[in-house]
Amino acid sequence: MEQKTEKALESMTEQELLTEIARQQRKAARSSRLAAAAAAVLAAVFVALLLVVTPVARRAGSTLEEAEQVVIQAQESLSKVDELAENLNDMVTSNTDAVNKALSQIGQVDIESLNRSIQELSDILTPLARLFNR
Repeated sequence: MEQKTEKALESMTEQELLTEIARQQRKAARSSRLAAAAAAVLAAVFVALLLVVTPVARRAGSTLEEAEQVVIQAQESLSKVDELAENLNDMVTSNTDAVNKALSQIGQVDIESLNRSIQELSDILTPLARLFNR
């Protein structure tokens, strides 16, 4: 194919050669303009993407910071819940000891002697009540 082109060029006159060179230069100039336009479009798209992505990235960064603060607060709350559970456990343990002590003291009360004392008190107070008409 190149040989045909070379033979065709050799058989051309100077006028035809100049015309062919001008046509090739126009073609090259058109290709250069197309390449420049494509580069300009790509640059515009890149700038537009930067303009869109930058605020989104900033918002994402601030959202991540807020999420980090929420996680820190949650961890602090969990540690406070752990401390509260420990205090509650200590309180239940200490109250259990006090309840057990009270129950053992109640268990040591002699119910028969208590009933006998109540009956004797009633026997003593009944005549006093009659005395005051009650």
